[in-house]
Amino acid sequence: MRNVVIGAGAGASLMAIAMSVAVPQIQQFEGYSSTAYKDIKGILSVCRGHTGPDVVVNKVYTDAECTTLTEQDANKAATGVLKVSPQLKYHPLQLAAAISFSYNVGVGAYADSSVARNFNAGNFQAGCSALLKYTYSGGKYSQGLANRRKAEYDICMSTLTPKGLTNVATGTTGPTK
Repeated sequence: MRNVVIGAGAGASLMAIAMSVAVPQIQQFEGYSSTAYKDIKGILSVCRGHTGPDVVVNKVYTDAECTTLTEQDANKAATGVLKVSPQLKYHPLQLAAAISFSYNVGVGAYADSSVARNFNAGNFQAGCSALLKYTYSGGKYSQGLANRRKAEYDICMSTLTPKGLTNVATGTTGPTK
């Protein structure tokens, strides 16, 4: 029983790390509007991309309400990502990148993506690299998405490519395979 409690605590701590990275990332790249608007695909949204039947037209949302909605939506994205890629539970920065990506494209699109396929195959570097492919919206290139994907990629790769470390087996420095 003791191992289960320790494991659960470690998992919760790793999730807290992922969320502490993902939520500011989302806040940085999602637009912000305290009133309802239609997004690029014509979906009624508010705050930082929150959608759903609870979006009220003509209501002015407070910063606190928007923060709560963003955190709730990030938690939904995290739950969806972990259903698709449960091994990310033990890789908080790759999970953070996947949460930000999923928040933006949706859990279904994440599930069908090369990002998820590579993570699920255990190829984390390829999963991180695949993020860089998703820079189009509505068939059009978006510099904003390119900037977001690069930031997600940087987070994702940050623990996979330690600089200055020497691979004892090969004597080389930099990333290991």
